Amino acid sequence: MSEKRQASIDARSGSRNRYVPSHPAWCDRSRCTADPASQANGYRSGVGGEHRSAPVPLGLTTAQWLPTRDGTAWLTEACAPWRCEPYLHVQVGDSHLSMPADAAERVLDALVTLLRSASPQVEVNG
Repeated sequence: MSEKRQASIDARSGSRNRYVPSHPAWCDRSRCTADPASQANGYRSGVGGEHRSAPVPLGLTTAQWLPTRDGTAWLTEACAPWRCEPYLHVQVGDSHLSMPADAAERVLDALVTLLRSASPQVEVNG
């Protein structure tokens, strides 16, 4: 049974085995709007808030075809009585990209592999 479904059943039955959300290690308390106590008696839409990381500036000064050369990336995770998935957010000008962190990690791993192949130290013997 999924954790979300179990949390729903626990919320209806009053079980004390529900998932108790806590702040992830990356959560910046000054930007966090998560309120785990708001979910103590079961899920209430729109009141749980979200965990937010500190923003990471992206210096895109050599990038082409972007609306601006400054970007920002940060993580978020919804606050609910079940485990939620962290998301990566990237904003450049008015453009915004949001995707699950595990999917973003796979994309970034593929990009790192590609970029390593372009490194001047790498020789390809044919």
